[in-house]
Amino acid sequence: MTYAGKEYALDRWVAGYNALTYLDKSAYQVDNTRVSPAYFELIKSKGIPCSHLTPWADWDRTFFRCWQAMLQRAKQIGAYWVYSVEADNVPAPESLNIMVNIALLGKIHLVTHAYPMHDTARQASGIPENSFYYNELGCMLMTRSLLERAIDEFELHGNIAMAIYKTCDKYHGGYCKLTNCFAVQHLDGYEQSFHNLAMSEIPGLMMPTPQMPDEYGSQLPDCIKDGV
Repeated sequence: MTYAGKEYALDRWVAGYNALTYLDKSAYQVDNTRVSPAYFELIKSKGIPCSHLTPWADWDRTFFRCWQAMLQRAKQIGAYWVYSVEADNVPAPESLNIMVNIALLGKIHLVTHAYPMHDTARQASGIPENSFYYNELGCMLMTRSLLERAIDEFELHGNIAMAIYKTCDKYHGGYCKLTNCFAVQHLDGYEQSFHNLAMSEIPGLMMPTPQMPDEYGSQLPDCIKDGV
């Protein structure tokens, strides 16, 4: 899922997808930009299949509906694996091959790879370098069957990332966390960020950023400049 505040990363995300060495692949994004459909049209112009969702006020309900759309897409194309790569992340070309091979070797349903905080947010918050890494939806491989069951049991958890982890554990799906198997670029661009969703109300997997960079929200994304 994505929104217009990630426009700065779109071309590099598309290039990263095209560079993946895993051959049997299909991209899909769900745009939840509140203020304009322009980013949805921009994504489509890049050749990436995309849907637009008018967001709820809260992060958790919007993410849930986006993931429902992604599950529907996975079913439509007969996908066995779902590779979640956030809109500002670019994993190395070999990443999907590595994660699939590890999942097959271990006979597991869930594989993640750690990735760093945005460097500008880290510096603004006074967080030491290399002291925190995300490990959730930004670079995550799961089976479609795990995603389907996590969505079925979403209301038990109220947060899609937590639902995936807890459901995998509940049904002994097996999980592997990778840390240094390949590079994952976490692209910086807080100047184009703007308020689109409230943060999750459920504490858990996401690292709160104590202090945003000074340039946060200082530049409107090009695709919506004329309409806001």
